[in-house]
Amino acid sequence: MTNLQQAMDIAEERAYQKRTPSLPPIDDTISTLKSIDWNEMRARGRAGVNNIGLVLAVIGAKLHDLGVLLAEV
Repeated sequence: MTNLQQAMDIAEERAYQKRTPSLPPIDDTISTLKSIDWNEMRARGRAGVNNIGLVLAVIGAKLHDLGVLLAEV
């Protein structure tokens, strides 16, 4: 059985929860951002930039070869 003080505490807590509703989408977003392994993301980002650089280098070399071919015509 609860005494008067405990009942008042429970009522106060319920009233506080009604005044300050939680924001599940924001809470979920914050918890998701906190759970991200930023070191892994940094490594994956660097690998992605490296891959883009390689693709650009290959395209540049092929474009140069095409330019040389067209210059000989």
